[in-house]
Amino acid sequence: MALPFILYLSLSLLYLLAVPTGEAPDEPGHLQCIEQVSIEKHLPIVNPPPQGEWWSRGVVLSGRMCYHLPLYYVVSGYSQRAVQGITGSSPHFEFPPENPQWGDSPAVFAHDPTEPFWRIGEPAAVWVLRVEAILLGLVTVWAARQTAVRLFPGDPTSAGLAALLAAGWPQFLFMSRAISNDTLATAWAVVALVLLLDVGRPRRFFWAALVSCLAVLTKFTMLFTLGIVVVTWLLEWLGESSRRAVYVRQGLLAGLPILALTLLLALQPTLRLHVEQTLQSFAAVNPAVLTIPYWLAVWQLSLSSGYARFGWMNVPAPTWQAYAWWVLILLAGGLGLWRALRLEQRNRRQGLILAVAGVWAAGVFFSYLRINSNRFQPQFRFAFALLPLLAALAAAGLSRLVGRFPRWRQAAAPLLAAGLWLTNVWLLLNVLEPAYS
Repeated sequence: MALPFILYLSLSLLYLLAVPTGEAPDEPGHLQCIEQVSIEKHLPIVNPPPQGEWWSRGVVLSGRMCYHLPLYYVVSGYSQRAVQGITGSSPHFEFPPENPQWGDSPAVFAHDPTEPFWRIGEPAAVWVLRVEAILLGLVTVWAARQTAVRLFPGDPTSAGLAALLAAGWPQFLFMSRAISNDTLATAWAVVALVLLLDVGRPRRFFWAALVSCLAVLTKFTMLFTLGIVVVTWLLEWLGESSRRAVYVRQGLLAGLPILALTLLLALQPTLRLHVEQTLQSFAAVNPAVLTIPYWLAVWQLSLSSGYARFGWMNVPAPTWQAYAWWVLILLAGGLGLWRALRLEQRNRRQGLILAVAGVWAAGVFFSYLRINSNRFQPQFRFAFALLPLLAALAAAGLSRLVGRFPRWRQAAAPLLAAGLWLTNVWLLLNVLEPAYS
């Protein structure tokens, strides 16, 4: 893991220096919710309410994001309080004025052009939130390796390449330094994925259920993870006729954190309000979903945001690069899936692992579909829980391609790391710097 971690940390630091404060999706709103915890010492609520047009300061800097379940805000709020106690830095961040060129310029806020581009222009109490997010991103890099280890046992090349692909994925790197509840929700979700892929160990269901409950407490759209825990338990219970009593006991234990979560959300007034607001927010269905052009636009922008679409999704990389990236991922992933299917034919346990992976992919897909059925938000960050699986399959395909050539096999990891590093540096210099300098 040394090379993937070095690649990830070096690039995430560059993205940290390159992207100004507030120039990531909903980042100012999330910061308002964190400040309610760190300054006012209570669970965040939608306060102040949004006022004005969608991109006005009264909306962007409102508490509009605080209808989300609050675990991320609580963790980050107390991180701010700890840093404030050490450094004396105020947890409140006063955002710059609105950018008068907004629309012609990708920047939401006005940034001083005389200041150096590569810099951190934030107080310690805000900067610590980015460090926290970067460290949470390491969990996904680790999960990519662990997913490949379980899908393709005995193939260290696939495991290493999977971690590298996750560590150098441009859109993931951009979001890895963002102040967003997606960072913590994704970390919980991919830990649940790794646990569920470790089939044949019924005791893991308690931990998988606990981690999934924490993911739901971070973001309600992670509810699908609990469904996958139940489906995985059912698959193993049906397949393990000699150990069904063990699986029943462990299933009952796994029900304890789910019951605790249900009671907490039902009985705690603020959390119950958050659930009601979330359900109201996502209850409607966009009439445009009945049209083919709508889903074509979702598909096209999902490919773009899945590769590199920065800022508030308004700073895209060249389209040809996005298509080239996905051609590589999907072709290599298809070859990796073929390898996994061949392993399934020879090993019943591998077949069950592949079934769990398929259920996970379906859960992420339908969650993403539900979001875009409600509103046009084809942002791949909502599907980051799929990233370890995509990286593992693509890595297995690449490993297969170089497997017959020993020298290429040895050079595969450093070559991939170098290619990903150069790709991201090119994006930083040619896409991000012109947008915000």
